[in-house]
Amino acid sequence: MSENAQPTFAAAIVASGGADKLARKLKVPHKALIELGGKPQIDYVIKAVRQCPELDKVIIVAHASGAAPHLDTDLPIVRPEGESFADAIEAAAEALSEFNYLVICTCDAPMLTPEAVSHFVQACRNRPSADLAYSVVKASVVRAELPDTKRTTVNLVEESFISGCLGAMTSHFLDHNLEQVRVFFAARKSKFALGSLLGWRFVVKLLLKRLSLVAVVRRTEEILGCEALLVISPHPGVAFDIDKMSDLQLARQWAASR
Repeated sequence: MSENAQPTFAAAIVASGGADKLARKLKVPHKALIELGGKPQIDYVIKAVRQCPELDKVIIVAHASGAAPHLDTDLPIVRPEGESFADAIEAAAEALSEFNYLVICTCDAPMLTPEAVSHFVQACRNRPSADLAYSVVKASVVRAELPDTKRTTVNLVEESFISGCLGAMTSHFLDHNLEQVRVFFAARKSKFALGSLLGWRFVVKLLLKRLSLVAVVRRTEEILGCEALLVISPHPGVAFDIDKMSDLQLARQWAASR
C-alpha cells in the first residue's frame, strides 16, 4: 500500500459451527437462523454490514453442517475446515487476504446498525498503527437504551463495559500471529487457561476492579505482540447478542416495533 493510499477493509460475518444450546431448543440448525420479525437474525446483521460504506467486500463464514445450506443470500459463503472461532478467522483471512483489514462480526447481533459498523471502521482507520481492534460499549449506554437486557460486564476503574460484536485485525498481523490468536480464543472460555495466559495478578486486579482501560490494552499488546485499539462504541446494539431466551424475547419485541 502506498503512503497516501487509503487502507482497504473487508468484513466476515461469522456463523460457523453447529447449533448452540438455544438453537437446539428452538430446533433450528444454527443460531444465525433464529427467527426475528419473520426472517433469520443474520439478515439484520447482513443488512447493517453491507450498508457500511467503508467496507469493500463482505463474506459469511459458515459450515455445511450448520448454517451454510440454509442461508438465503448472494454473499459469498466460506466454509472453514475446523469448528473453532479461530478456524473461522483463518478461513476469512485466507478469503480476504487482498484487503488490509479484516473486520469480524458475529451473526447474532440483530440490533447492529450501519452507523455502528462505520464508527468502528473509522476508528480503525484513524489508528493505522494498531494491528488489532475490539469493540466495547459502556454498560450505562446499553442500560439506558435496553434497560431489560442482562449483559456480562467487565468492571474497570473508569467504568463498566460490555464486549461488542465487532473486531478487526490487519492482514499483516494475521500473517504473523494467527497461532497466538488461536491460543487466545481457545483460552477465553476456561478460567484457568485465561488466568495462565493473562497472569493471575492481572486476573485478581480485574476481579477487584483495580484495572484501567490502559492496563487492559497494554496487557493485550504484551501477549499478542502488537499495538491494540479498544473502540468504545456509542451504539448499544454493538453489545447486544442473543444467547438465551430472555435475549430472544427482547429482540423479538424490538423487531416487532420496527
